[in-house]
Amino acid sequence: MKRFTLLLVLALVAAACVAPAASTTAPPATTAATTTTTAPPQTTTTVIAGLQVDLVSCTGAPAEFDALCNAYQIISSHYVDPVSDETLAEGAAKGVAEADHEDSIPEPDRLTCALPTPDFDVFCDALAEHQRTDPEPVPELIESAISGMMESLGDPNSVYFTPEALSRFEEETTGQIEGIGALVRAEDPSKPEDGVCQEISDTCLMTIVSPLEGSPAEAAGIKSGDVIIAVDGESIKGWLVDEVVAAVRGPKGTKVTLTIDRSGETLQITITRDEIKIPVVTHRMIEPGIGYVELSIFSTTAPPQFRAALEDLLAQGAETIIFDLQFNPGGSLNAAIQITSEFLDEGLVLRTQSRTETNEYRVVPGGVATNPDIAVYVLVNRGSASASEVVTGALQDAGRATAIGEHTFGKNTVQQQFDLSNGGALKLTIARWVTPSGHDYGHVGLTPDILIEIPGDAEPDYLLNKALEIIKQQ
Repeated sequence: MKRFTLLLVLALVAAACVAPAASTTAPPATTAATTTTTAPPQTTTTVIAGLQVDLVSCTGAPAEFDALCNAYQIISSHYVDPVSDETLAEGAAKGVAEADHEDSIPEPDRLTCALPTPDFDVFCDALAEHQRTDPEPVPELIESAISGMMESLGDPNSVYFTPEALSRFEEETTGQIEGIGALVRAEDPSKPEDGVCQEISDTCLMTIVSPLEGSPAEAAGIKSGDVIIAVDGESIKGWLVDEVVAAVRGPKGTKVTLTIDRSGETLQITITRDEIKIPVVTHRMIEPGIGYVELSIFSTTAPPQFRAALEDLLAQGAETIIFDLQFNPGGSLNAAIQITSEFLDEGLVLRTQSRTETNEYRVVPGGVATNPDIAVYVLVNRGSASASEVVTGALQDAGRATAIGEHTFGKNTVQQQFDLSNGGALKLTIARWVTPSGHDYGHVGLTPDILIEIPGDAEPDYLLNKALEIIKQQ
């Protein structure tokens, strides 16, 4: 049984909990820049870095600025905490200033720049300066600006997906992709209170948790604990996690060479990519009366697979269900609600608290394992995060399951996907959630009913074997 936090072949960040995608984009911001008597309405013409620039409001901006204006409006309206226009504008400016795309264009004679609010004059300054020194296509610089705004939030769970990255993310939710089949986590060991990181550095490491069984990575000799330091000979230091994902993934039959640090030894391993099917749910009867089901990620395909696994175990006579959520990083909030509902007749699954309101998510009737005579034990560890904690917390609060293992990860934020006009999307933190009883365990994690310390060198079945001992004693 493979334990993992996130797939190298995916665009997910560890510990994700994603709400349903928003239906199209928010309307563009409409704040106007200062006008003059000679320029068109809502337009100011000025000179920045020696370049003539027309400053316009979002309502009058060229279409290539729509994604920036959409992103500003979405963040301002939906991010879980208030964020100032000044912060977002400075983030956009920083993103443009640090942009380094491969495409280049001739230096423009004149430039138009959109101002979502007057504070974005610093963004336009950065855009003009960049076009004078290293001119690049405006749509690419807009993507850099959006990334900069998201980074200014200081929230590793809120990210901008380029159109290409969004395609990879959507492939992940189907449970089938092409790549190497390695399971990784990107964490900063110097920040044990959080650990999630986005930019690879001396402290933010992309570490192999394990290769998938039968995968190209396993066949090539990739091992748990390997740290990726380069892809096809290029160091990944300074890359975002998503950039590493893009470089490693690729069409079936193509090759990629990973430079690996294995306990101080540097190795180069070439892997031939192939089609990878993500093992979302695995199950089996461990012994008469005891069924085991492991859920690796809360993908959109997980609920029907999980239900089918439960039905099969119950048909084989399972009176006890061991539900393994170790190293499950989360995923779809809807999937978490549906899977929780397989064990509960009624009640709440969770409450979410956004900037403006509190919402309740109730059990979906019709679960197949709601009979209280069916004993349920949930296995968790420090890698059980987000949607995993939604399920565990709800079952604990309802007295429906006994949680066994370590304190969980402690991520109680919910992300929602907002599509943008350029084909990309924002994955934005929109709320914090608490258990039905109101327990907020952000950063500290859930406390299992039976706390068991798992050694760092423990075998994959360590906690399962401990749970079996406990179950047989009861």
